[in-house]
Amino acid sequence: MAEQQKFKVVLPSWMTEDDIDAAADDIIQFIIDRSAEGQGIRGNGRRYRFPGYTDAYKKKKGSSKVDLVLNDEMLAEIQTLQRDGHELTIGFEAGKQNDKAEGNQIGSYGRDPNPSKARRFLGINKEELAAVLARFRDD
Repeated sequence: MAEQQKFKVVLPSWMTEDDIDAAADDIIQFIIDRSAEGQGIRGNGRRYRFPGYTDAYKKKKGSSKVDLVLNDEMLAEIQTLQRDGHELTIGFEAGKQNDKAEGNQIGSYGRDPNPSKARRFLGINKEELAAVLARFRDD
């Protein structure tokens, strides 16, 4: 059974309830868009380009561009799992899409984990979060 794929983010105290809900949606969309560009985020918060597909998978897919959206089922399942004041937990409910997400996050794809094949897409760094939140700031 796969470990639940999720991350936490704390939003600024000046945000209203409506702002928090909208920001959660914007963070999720940011992750989807960044993934479509073939980029993820390392544990240290730095962006990186996803490792390439294997030759066999490139042939099957018909493209070498890694974007995690061959079909959008997995990314469409990212959601706000919990909200506690200004702290959000974003990720996947248990199930097939969570299992796929884990395979991408740890590079296992149904086999043993291989960090060199991992496509860590779930998360947001400080700069990315600031860009997402900029539209909510009035002052």
